[in-house]
Amino acid sequence: MDGPDTEERLKLLLVDDDEVDRLMVRRLLRQGGIAAEVVEATSGAEAVAQLGEQSFDIILLDFLLPGEDGLQVLRELGRRGPRSPIVVLTGQGNEQTAVDLMKAGASDYLSKTKLTAEHLGQSLRQSMRLHLAEQQHRALAEALPQIVWTAGPDGRPDYFNQRWYAYTGLRARRSREETSKERHVAREVLHLEDIPRCLGRWSECRQSGTPFECEGRIRRHADGAYRWHLIQALPLRNAHGRLIQWLGTCTDIDDQKRAAETLSFMAEASTMLTASLEMSVTLERLAALILPRLGDWCAVYLLEDDARVRQAMVAHADPSRVPLLRELHRAFPPPTTALRGISQVLRTGEAELEPELTDEHLQEALGSVEALGSDGQFRPGSWLVVPLWAQRRVFGVLQVCASRSGRRYTARDLELVQELGRRAEIAIDNARLFEMAKAEHLVAEQANRAKDEFLAAVSHELRTPLMAMLGWTRMLRSGQLAPEKHGRALEAVERNTQVQTQLIEDLLDVSRIITGKLRLEIQAVNPCDCIEAALDSVRHAAEAKGVTLQFDRPPDSDSIHGDADRIQQMVWNLLSNAIKFTPKGGQVTVRLRREEGTVRIDVEDTGQGIPQAYLSQIFERFWQVDGSSTRKHGGLGLGLAIVRHLTDLHGGVIEAFSEGEGQGTRFTLTLPLAKAATGMLELPVPATARLDVPHLPMTVLQGLQVLVVDDEPDARELLSVVLEGRGALVVTAASAREGFDKLRLFRPQVVLSDIGMPGEDGYSFIRRLRALPEDQGGQTPAIALTAFARMEDRTRALLAGFQMHVPKPIDPAELVSVLATVTGRDPREEVRRRGTSA
Repeated sequence: MDGPDTEERLKLLLVDDDEVDRLMVRRLLRQGGIAAEVVEATSGAEAVAQLGEQSFDIILLDFLLPGEDGLQVLRELGRRGPRSPIVVLTGQGNEQTAVDLMKAGASDYLSKTKLTAEHLGQSLRQSMRLHLAEQQHRALAEALPQIVWTAGPDGRPDYFNQRWYAYTGLRARRSREETSKERHVAREVLHLEDIPRCLGRWSECRQSGTPFECEGRIRRHADGAYRWHLIQALPLRNAHGRLIQWLGTCTDIDDQKRAAETLSFMAEASTMLTASLEMSVTLERLAALILPRLGDWCAVYLLEDDARVRQAMVAHADPSRVPLLRELHRAFPPPTTALRGISQVLRTGEAELEPELTDEHLQEALGSVEALGSDGQFRPGSWLVVPLWAQRRVFGVLQVCASRSGRRYTARDLELVQELGRRAEIAIDNARLFEMAKAEHLVAEQANRAKDEFLAAVSHELRTPLMAMLGWTRMLRSGQLAPEKHGRALEAVERNTQVQTQLIEDLLDVSRIITGKLRLEIQAVNPCDCIEAALDSVRHAAEAKGVTLQFDRPPDSDSIHGDADRIQQMVWNLLSNAIKFTPKGGQVTVRLRREEGTVRIDVEDTGQGIPQAYLSQIFERFWQVDGSSTRKHGGLGLGLAIVRHLTDLHGGVIEAFSEGEGQGTRFTLTLPLAKAATGMLELPVPATARLDVPHLPMTVLQGLQVLVVDDEPDARELLSVVLEGRGALVVTAASAREGFDKLRLFRPQVVLSDIGMPGEDGYSFIRRLRALPEDQGGQTPAIALTAFARMEDRTRALLAGFQMHVPKPIDPAELVSVLATVTGRDPREEVRRRGTSA
C-alpha cells in the first residue's frame, strides 16, 4: 500500500486544542480526497488515553498545546502507544525546531500558516509509505539470521530484532523510550577494550551523518564468549534530505577474524622460529609467541636417548617465577606411567586438552600435587599438551597452561597450539640437528687438533733419535771422529735405534688395541721373573739419571697365567714412566705382594707427582699432563694406555695414586692368581721370531746358500754383509720377478723375502715358489722379513707358504738364529733330536 485511497478510510488521531485549527484540518482532508475517520483530542493526556483504547494509522499533533511541551508530548505518544507515524503541525518555529522534532521521532513537520490540502496529503502519504517500509524492514529484520537495529536521528537506539536479545540475553523493551536507553547498551555487551574505539567512531558518524562501521567483540549470553562482529549503520533520509533514521546491522565475523589473526600469527611464528638455528634462541622465541597471548606459562620437554624427559624450556608471564618452575620439574619429574599430561602424550603421540583440571586429573598427570608448589601458585586451571614429531616419532611435547581464573581452553585453542606446535617441531628439530652437527664438527676439530698434535709429537720423538744416529754415523764416515770416541758413537747409535724401535712398537700396539687384534700368549708366569727382567732393562737408564731402583720381593711367589712378555712390558712401562718423572737422587721402588687370590705389583716413585684433577685421564691414549711444545719430558703418551689395555686383557686392574704435585706417584697393578682372562685370550700363532738370541758359533751358516729378495738396496746390502760374515753364500734380487728368475739358476737352500715390493709382493712370490715341483725348489724354506708386523700380516704370511714371519727391524744375531733354526743348523735342535732319539 503506497498510501491512503478513497476506498479505504484512515483512522487518524488529531491532537489540537484549537477548534478552528481542527476544522481546518478536516476541511483540507476532504479537499485532498483523503477518506479518514478522525478522532479528536485537545491535550497530550487525552491523546495518550485515546491511544490506550484504540490504535491509529497516523497521528496529527499540534506542537503548542496549553501547559505542555510539544517535544515531551511527542516522546510520550511514541512511548505509550503502538508505533504510528506522527506528523507535527505548528504555527511557529524554525529550522532547529524541525530538527529537534525529527530527532524526537516525528515523521514530518508542517507549518500551519503554509498548510494546504496538497501539502497535507503529500505529507500523510509519505509518512504512511515510510511507516509501511519501516514495518516491512522490521519484519525482514526479524526473519534475518543477523542482528539488525535502528536508531533515531539523534543516534539513540529505538529497535533491536529478536536475534539481538537472544544473542545478548538482554530483555526486550516494550516502548521507544525504554529502547532509547539502549544507548548505554555498548557498555553492557561490548568488550571493555573495544568500547572507547567503537563509541568514539559512532559519535563522529552521528555528527557528520556519514555511514558508520567498526569491529568489536560482543558477548554471547549462552557461553559468555566474546565474538568479533562487524557493526555497521547507514543514515536514512527523507525526500528533503533530512536524516530521519539509522539502519544498523551486527555481522558475526569471529571465524574470519580469528582465521586472519591465526594466519597472521602463524606467519609471524614461522618467521620468528626459522630465523635462527640456535636451540636457545628458538625456544626463547617460541615462549615469546605463546606468552601472554595463549597462556600464563609454557614449557617444552624433550625425550632423551636414555628415555629421560628433559625440560628444554620453561617460561612464565612473570619471569621471576621461572627458577621455581625449573626447580619443581627437577624435584618432581613427570612419572613415566602417568595416565595424563606429558608422559601420556609422549607415549601415545595424541594431543591432550583439559578445559577444567581437577585434583584427580593433576594427580594422574604429575603423581603429586606438590609438584605445583607448596602454595599452589602454579596450579593450572586448564592446559594444552601437544606432541612434537620428527621422522615419524615423538621427540618432545609443548605444554601451555592457563593459571588465572576464567580462562579455559577450547577445541579452537587446541587447534591453534597444534598448528604452532607443527611449526615449532620443525624449528626445534632443525635446531637439534644443528647442535648435533656443531657437536660433531667440534669433535672433528678436536680430532684434527689431536691428530695434528699427535703427528707433531710423533715427528718430534722419531726425529730426535734420528738426529743422534745420523750425526754420529756421518762423523764416523767422515773420519773426523777420534778413534777413542768410536765406541761412544756406536753406543749412541744403538741406544737411539732402540728408542726408535720402542716408539714404533708402542704405535703398533696401540693400533692392535684400537682394532681389537692384540692377543696374549698364555702360559704359567712367575711375576718375579718378569719384574727382574723389566728392572734389568731400565737399570742403565736409572743409573744414568741418578735414580735408585729397589725391589721389595716376597720370599716366594705364586705363578699366574698370562703372557710373560706383556707382563714384563707392563712393568717396564711403569718403571720407565717413574724414572722419567723422578729427579736425580730420587728412588723408584717395586713391591710384589699376594692379596686374596691376586698378585699386586706396586711401582712407587719420589718424583713430581700428578695433580688430582688429572688422575682419571692419565690412562687415555696420547694424553699427557703437559702436551705443549715446551714440555720437559718427551714421549707419545701411549705407555700407560697400553698398560691399562694389557691389564684388562689379563683380567686385572691398574690404578694410580698421588697426593699431588711434588708428592710422588704410586701405580698399583693387580693380576689374578692362576686364572686366565676369560674370553679375551687366543692361542698363539707359532713361528714368530722375537725370542732370546742364543750365542751361536761364527761358522753356523758356513756354506749356506741364501736368496735375499728386497727392493731396498740398503736392506739387501745389510743382509748380505751379516750373512756372508757368518760364511753364507748370498744372492740378492731387487724384485719378486728377479728373485724368481735367480731361484731357478741359483737353487738356494733358504729364501729371505720382503713382503711389500712394487709390482709383485712377497705373497705372490711365495705362492709362485710353492707352485713349483719339489725338484725345482718348490719346497725351499722361506722366511718373510718385513715391516708389516700386525697379527693378520703374520697369519697371512704363514698361510701363503712362509715358514716364519720376522718383523723389521731385526738384530743381526737374531737373524742368524732364525736361519739356523729354519735350516736345521741350530746346535740346540741337534741336542733335542738326539735326546728324542735316545
